[in-house]
Amino acid sequence: MSEMNRISKVLVTEEVATIQQGIGTLKSALNFLQNLTPKERKNLPKINSANKIFAEDGIHTLEGKPKWVPEALTAEEARKDLSLFEQLDPIILELEILLRQIKDTQIIAGSEVYKTALAVYSLADAARKIPMEGAESAYQLLKTRFTQSMNAPTDTADDTDDTTKE
Repeated sequence: MSEMNRISKVLVTEEVATIQQGIGTLKSALNFLQNLTPKERKNLPKINSANKIFAEDGIHTLEGKPKWVPEALTAEEARKDLSLFEQLDPIILELEILLRQIKDTQIIAGSEVYKTALAVYSLADAARKIPMEGAESAYQLLKTRFTQSMNAPTDTADDTDDTTKE
């Protein structure tokens, strides 16, 4: 495949439906998922490789049922939380990889169409100078749109890695 055309694909209706169905299946299987506010996301203490042993030791302490621990704190619930944390890890990794691939593919497709439009703009500019029929009006339309797009605020979200775990 050439650099100019790395992607040559349009999803057919059945493929879109299959993808949407798969997303629906994931959502249904993960119906316990919750949302955090940005403040909660920032302020909640997070488990990581450095403090996971500490958390496990806390569970071991709870399993001994010391009298000084309130009944509301149970080893069973803590173990369930730790298990879910560990089970979600590989799922998150796979979904982050898939999401990055989807975003990268979208960037490639968008880049290809944009480079094509730039080539047409350059060709229209050259053709109007000859002059060739229809080139001037095409050039003026493209010039107006190109100038507007250059003055519009840019979206740099694609430049950041927003899939990092907290």
